Amino acid sequence: MALGFYLRQERERTIVRAVTDADASSGNYVYRPSGTGQQLYKSNGSNYNYVGAGNTTSTNHASAVPLLDWTDVEEVLSYRATEVKDDRIDGTSRPIVAPVRQMLVPENLRGTARSLINSTEITVTTNSQETRFANPVQNIAEVLSSPFIDEQGSDALHDWYIGDFQRQFIWTEIWPVQTFLQNSDSESAFERDVVLRVKARYFGGVSAVDTAYVTKVDGAA
Repeated sequence: MALGFYLRQERERTIVRAVTDADASSGNYVYRPSGTGQQLYKSNGSNYNYVGAGNTTSTNHASAVPLLDWTDVEEVLSYRATEVKDDRIDGTSRPIVAPVRQMLVPENLRGTARSLINSTEITVTTNSQETRFANPVQNIAEVLSSPFIDEQGSDALHDWYIGDFQRQFIWTEIWPVQTFLQNSDSESAFERDVVLRVKARYFGGVSAVDTAYVTKVDGAA
C-alpha cells in the first residue's frame, strides 16, 4: 500500500512538472511543435501564454503580476482576450475564445487564490470610506494547488497559471498505476525462498498540444 501511495505521488509530480514546464531547461520538453522540443512558456511572450518581465511580444504585459486581488486576475484575462489570437492567413487574426476553467498555484498562494475566487464580496476602502460590491471573479475557475510547484524554487513560489488545462495538455497512459504482490506460496517459492515481493509501476506521460489555453503569470514582486 505504501509503495502504491508513493507511486501515485510520483505520477502527480510528473504531471505538475509537465504542466509548469519545469524541466525544459534540462531538455525534457512537453511541447514539441513539428516534432522539435521547445520551451512552452517563453519569457519573450512569443507563444502568447506568458505575462511578466521580459515579454517583448506583448509589451503592455511585460511586468510581474503578483496574485493579490481580483484586479490581478482581470489583468490576465484582459491579456488573454486581446493578445491570444489565432494564426489565420486569410484575414485579420481574431481572439481565441478559451474561457478559463482552472487556476493552478503553489501551496504558497493557495489561501490567497481560494479567497479571491470564492469570496462573494469585495471591500474597497477609500478615504476612510468603505465600499462593498460583488466579486467580479467569483467562481471563475477551480483553484488547484500543489507542493510540487513550491519545490521548484523561490521564483515558483509566486508564479501562477490560469486557463483550460484539459484543452492544452493530454495524458497518454500505457499502464495505469499498478501494484503487484507475490507472497510465500507463489510459483517462485519452488525455486527460491520468498517471503514477499512487491512491484509498483505506471507508464505514461504528458504532452502539450497547444500554447493558447493556459497562461503562466510571473508573480514575482
